[in-house]
Amino acid sequence: MRVFGTDIHIITFTFIVLEVFFLLYQLYYYLCWPRDSNRKYYLILLALLITKNLAMGLFPDPQYEHIPIVMQYGFTYAAGFIMASYFPFYFYKSYNLTGLRFHAVYGVFLFLYLPFILTFIFEYALIGNIDNAIAHGLVVPAIYSLVLASAMWKSIQKAFQKEIEMRQYWEIILLYCSVVPFIAIAFFPDISQATEAIITNSGFTILTVLFIRRSILQSRQDRARLLELLQADTMGTQILGIGYEDHQEMVLETNMNLYQLSEREKEVVRLVRVGKPYKIVGSELAVKERTIKKHIEKIFEKVEVTNKAELLHKIMQEQPPAS
Repeated sequence: MRVFGTDIHIITFTFIVLEVFFLLYQLYYYLCWPRDSNRKYYLILLALLITKNLAMGLFPDPQYEHIPIVMQYGFTYAAGFIMASYFPFYFYKSYNLTGLRFHAVYGVFLFLYLPFILTFIFEYALIGNIDNAIAHGLVVPAIYSLVLASAMWKSIQKAFQKEIEMRQYWEIILLYCSVVPFIAIAFFPDISQATEAIITNSGFTILTVLFIRRSILQSRQDRARLLELLQADTMGTQILGIGYEDHQEMVLETNMNLYQLSEREKEVVRLVRVGKPYKIVGSELAVKERTIKKHIEKIFEKVEVTNKAELLHKIMQEQPPAS
């Protein structure tokens, strides 16, 4: 079954829709926390897989007469090769598989791109048979995929040595199962679109399960650290025999001395901090509002801020101890 008058199979289209939705979902979390490098690497892999699925479904198709058939094949295989070349890089970065560094940085270009491009270009130019050129061009990459599979297995074993010693094999098995479908594709270039979509996306599905699990564990660890810090801070104030409000007052008084505010300026800051307008502050201190504004200008200058919000934020920040 095809969709929208194209050559995209319904199975391929289903995977594309699900993956686009998940891409947007994960992109939201990445934008909220751009320092999450693992999520960034995962998003790149997901985007490349979506591109591969689209290329695999759309091309080659004779109905696109304005696009030469060679270009259609080129785009399809380029999408597949780029995703395949990123795969070892993803594992190298996300799982810190140092044994994959050569393959992630150099190997895929030397043994995947170069042999295919050279074989395809020369054979197609000499003979003109595009199917034979593609089949012969995949010979070296297929052999290299076995070398890469062996390197990944050794790297995974090394990285998960602790789990192996504890006889916790399930994550290692799943991790390797996510790799096998991508490697197997190199040996079956003539399979149907639906079969290829199922094989490649099943590997990615396993990888997604592992990614979600790691994200949950990382979130739990981050929350545990936060709770430890909050507990330590609470215990610190309790040990000193003071509550939170008293602690804040101490911080305020310490900072006002640090910024060398005068006694009158300190009185102004204390009243402004509790939300009183300048006019009310002037009434309580028995001076005009204009005088309060002059005090505020001097306070801004000493604390090096430009408005009341910045003042209150900075004056209530606990200062690091002097070195």
